[in-house]
Amino acid sequence: NMAIPCGADPRMAALLVAVAASNTFMLPTHQVNALIMRPGGYKVKDYIKAGSGMTLIYIVVVMVIMYFFYGITA
Repeated sequence: NMAIPCGADPRMAALLVAVAASNTFMLPTHQVNALIMRPGGYKVKDYIKAGSGMTLIYIVVVMVIMYFFYGITA
């Protein structure tokens, strides 16, 4: 595990990977998004424009939550 040599909590690293894997706002990688892509006439560029803001908000919220749950160890 890479977290232990870095002095971080391995639970935080595992949780961060799991939460980051669910961040699928910018690309139509989820079945529902891919399903409505063709009938709605959406392009990948539309998903990127709509998902960029949500992704930035998601990153900030995850970082704040990780800070309050696990803190930053230096």
